[in-house]
Amino acid sequence: MRRRVLLGIAGWLAALVAAIGVGLAAIGVLEDGITGSGVRTLDRDSVRRELSSPAAPAGDVRPSPETGVSPPSAGTGAPRRDEITRVLSTEGGTVTAACARGLARLVAWSPRQGFEAEKEVRGPAAEAAVTFESDDAEYDVTVTCGPGGPTAGTVKDDGHGRHGRDHD
Repeated sequence: MRRRVLLGIAGWLAALVAAIGVGLAAIGVLEDGITGSGVRTLDRDSVRRELSSPAAPAGDVRPSPETGVSPPSAGTGAPRRDEITRVLSTEGGTVTAACARGLARLVAWSPRQGFEAEKEVRGPAAEAAVTFESDDAEYDVTVTCGPGGPTAGTVKDDGHGRHGRDHD
């Protein structure tokens, strides 16, 4: 009787080990299919190295209508040494802008949840702009270049006329 119990326990343990092995193998296969086998984790130094290396030139790309998030500006190529880039937060969303030689350029933008991006003026120009619009409000964001780099001015329109100007 005791031998049967030990064999039963051994059988359950063997089945448990086999199930765990099959599960881990399935996760490995699914992970490679979802993320691709070329995905690697970067440490802090690798991230700094990657961010400081020149970017590849972008093709003719447009903002995604599904996400409202813009890709890097078309045809801008690698950032220039004299270019200052900043991420600017506004009530309607976030704008990544760059200044070089006194001209403003929208690098990317991302509306907050419930907003859409419209009327983009990418630049480079004296002013670059994007409008973040929701059902309740509209924020016109204008980016200009100052001595310290890009700054954003925001004008809110709630459908009843313009209200105040905020600067970031």
